[in-house]
Amino acid sequence: LFRPELDIWEPGEHNGTFRGNNPAFITATAALDTYWTDGQMEKQTLSRGEQVESALRAIAAEHREEVADVRGRGLVWGMEFHDKSRAGAVASRAFELGLLIETSGPESEVVKLLPALTISPEELDEGLRILARAVRETA
Repeated sequence: LFRPELDIWEPGEHNGTFRGNNPAFITATAALDTYWTDGQMEKQTLSRGEQVESALRAIAAEHREEVADVRGRGLVWGMEFHDKSRAGAVASRAFELGLLIETSGPESEVVKLLPALTISPEELDEGLRILARAVRETA
């Protein structure tokens, strides 16, 4: 990422608009070396993504009139509601139940899921159950 023989800075010169965050570079390099060398993380991410997709599609099927769309890739997923205020209500209820989720979209009409890549299937199931409950309880 850096060539020590060329990248010699004075104090305070290590940051700036067009330079990255050095601790982030080191952390990212360690993460790549730890998690991405054997292809297992990619397989795990795809598997967890299928787990999320299945759960969100089940929630959408249970709430056909309220859910406008479910879309995503890997472990980045969203569930859009016809009623633009519903996503915020679901996020609030989920928070009360112990799950932190965000909303997105031009009118915050999408419940956004961004679980950690290292989440276990059991932890993911627990979060998805809480989300399903939050959707049911805000209907």
